[in-house]
Amino acid sequence: MNSKLYAKAAGVVLLLIGVIGPLQPHLLGMDLSKRHSAVHVLTGALLAWAGFTGAAESLTKNIVLVFGAIYTILGVWGFFTPMIVGDLRIFHTDVITNCIHLVVGLAGMAAAMMGGAGAAPKAA
Repeated sequence: MNSKLYAKAAGVVLLLIGVIGPLQPHLLGMDLSKRHSAVHVLTGALLAWAGFTGAAESLTKNIVLVFGAIYTILGVWGFFTPMIVGDLRIFHTDVITNCIHLVVGLAGMAAAMMGGAGAAPKAA
């Protein structure tokens, strides 16, 4: 998978989750608060823009890499957050959401680091 394809797929899925979240806040066992859904809309819109427009491959790759790193950090951080912030709901975590953040984040970093579109051309 390359960065453009990842940006398109993840962007559309995040936009859908962001729109559905306020209507179904406990979709698939996740806690999709309004703030959480708003973040999904914003990140989904950025990824969709990078994937579907004529954004430069290098820009798309960097967006996907940073997105992947942030979501991976959120996934790891989520396992420790209850001990750090308790009931403040700065960042509500549950195991399903943490695992999804990890998978989506690691997939984004992998897509950005794998060649595919935007990679150096092969010598003939």
